[in-house]
Amino acid sequence: MEICEANLRVHPPQEDGPPPKRGSTPQRPASVAPSSAGGWTIFLALILLAGSQAIAAQESPYTVPAAVFVGDRAILVVPVESFPGQGGQEVPNPALFGRPDLDIHRIVLERRAAGARLVIEFTAFVPGPVRFPVIEIAGVRFPDLSVQIASILGPSELPILAPPEPPLAVPGTAFLVYGTMAGLILFLLLLFLALSGGRTRFSAWLAHLRRRRRLAAMLAAERRLRKGFSKGILPRELLDGLSREFRNFLSGLSGEDCLAMTAAELGRLAFPESPTDNPEAPFLGTFFARCDRLRFGRDQARQEEVAALLDELRAFLVELQNPPKPKPETPAPEGGAA
Repeated sequence: MEICEANLRVHPPQEDGPPPKRGSTPQRPASVAPSSAGGWTIFLALILLAGSQAIAAQESPYTVPAAVFVGDRAILVVPVESFPGQGGQEVPNPALFGRPDLDIHRIVLERRAAGARLVIEFTAFVPGPVRFPVIEIAGVRFPDLSVQIASILGPSELPILAPPEPPLAVPGTAFLVYGTMAGLILFLLLLFLALSGGRTRFSAWLAHLRRRRRLAAMLAAERRLRKGFSKGILPRELLDGLSREFRNFLSGLSGEDCLAMTAAELGRLAFPESPTDNPEAPFLGTFFARCDRLRFGRDQARQEEVAALLDELRAFLVELQNPPKPKPETPAPEGGAA
C-alpha cells in the first residue's frame, strides 16, 4: 500500500476542548488591542506631577550648594511673592544677625523676572539644623528660616583635634630675650672681675686700647699729609697741618693742652701712660723747634726738610706702636774680679 508524502501534514497539538465540527472553518484567537486613551492619560498625569513638583520646589527655600557642610560659605534662597518698592533691598550691616555658631555675610531682597527672592549668604559652624534669626526687610518678615548643615565626619567617627599651636610672638622676641640674658651674664661677670681685683687690669687694658686708637688716627693723618705733599701742597700749609695734628695727638696721649705749648714746654712733657719716665720728650722738643723754624722762618722751607720731618714723625709713631721689649737685667757677679 503506497502512501503519498504530499498528503502527510503535521498538525500542532490542540488544546483540550470540544473538537471542531466537521466542515466548519477554524477561527483564529482574537488579539487584545491596547487602549490608546488609557496610555495618554497616564502620560499627562506624569507631566502634571512633575510640573507640580517643580513649582513646589521653586516656591520652597533651597540652598546653594544643595549639601552645606560645616564651615562652608553657602547661600539660602527664599522665594517671595512680592514686596513694596522698586529694585532690590539690602541689609546694610548683616553681621549683627550673626551668632557664635552662624556668620551672616549678606542679606538682600532681589526682584527678578521670575519673581522676587530673599538671598542670605552665611557660614554655619555646627552640624544639624540651624535656625536663622528673624529677618525683616522692606516690610517683609521672615520668622522661620532654617537649614540643615551636614558634617564631614560620619556618624560613627569621633573628631580628632590637632594639638594646640604655640603662641604667636613678635618677630625678634627670641633674639631680644636671649640677648638680654647674655648681656646680663656679661655684666655680672665684669662686675665680679672688678670686685675681685680685676679693676686694675681692666683699666690698663682700656688705656692700652685708647693709646692704640690714637696712634692709628695719627698714622692716618701722617699718610694724608704725605699724600698732599706729593701733590705739591705749599710747605707752609703742610707744616701748619702737621703741627696741629701732632699737637692734638699729644694732647690726647698726655692729658695736657699741647696746642698752646712751646717747643721747650713740649720737651718737658710727661706721658703717664708710658712704661718709662719720659722717652718721647727729648725728641718732641727738637722736632717742634725745627718745625716752628720752618713755619715762621723768612725763607721758604725746602722740600727736603719737610720730607725729613715727615719721615721722623713716622718713625716716632711706629716706635710708639711697637715699643721695644725691655731687656732682662743680668745679675751682678757675687765676687769681685781678682
